[in-house]
This record gives sequence, structure tokens and C-alpha cells, in this order.
Amino acid sequence: MTNKFTNFDGDNLDNYLGHEMIEIKENYVRSKLIVKDHHKQPMGLVHGGIYSTLAETISSYGANFLDGGTYVGVNNNTDFLSSVQSGEIVCIAEPIRIGRSYQLWETKMYHEEKLCAVSKVRLSKIK
Repeated sequence: MTNKFTNFDGDNLDNYLGHEMIEIKENYVRSKLIVKDHHKQPMGLVHGGIYSTLAETISSYGANFLDGGTYVGVNNNTDFLSSVQSGEIVCIAEPIRIGRSYQLWETKMYHEEKLCAVSKVRLSKIK
């Protein structure tokens, strides 16, 4: 299925960060980010906003890919479980609830196969 929500085309935050889509299909999205210095806060750890950004992006892409409508994030709750200083973060998002006007997705983020953050993202259909 070819869809405009299968990659991060153009001049946008995800391309700036180096966020890379690996796989998108019905009810499943996987992406990755190679950690660079500009992803870190002053103490040398990946900034919490990076995790929230990754989660909202792939949840949004998953919702839009699944429904064909236009979904945007309206709530993002991220728990940080372990810190990351280098390497690769792999993100996997799956839906929890698919409604007519909103979707709820959960994203799990891994560093070296260890769970480092979990997000729940609620998305609302605007078109």
C-alpha cells in the first residue's frame, strides 16, 4: 500500500532529528533514531522531549495510515524507564483503541533491547 504516511518526506522535525521509519503496516509502526549529541540535554542523556516526539510521530503516522483520515496528537504521556547516552533507540507503536473520531496508541522504545520509555498517545480525527 502506497501512502503519504509511509516516510518522513520534506523539511520537517523528524528528518532534522534523523528519525527513520523502518516499517509501517496496519496496527504496527516501527522506527529508529541513532543518538547524536544534539538529542541530549546538558547532563549528557537523551532529552525527554525526544522520546515524546518519536512516540507522537509514529503513533500519528500509524493512525493516519490505518484510517486514511487526518489524525493529530491531542495528548502524549511518556514514562522514562532508563536513560540513554548513545547508540540506537528503536520505537514500536501499536493501537490500543481505534474509534471513529479518536485513536489511542502505545509506543515502546528500546535501547539495546531494553525498554527505556513507554508512551501513550491519543489522537483526534480532524478531517
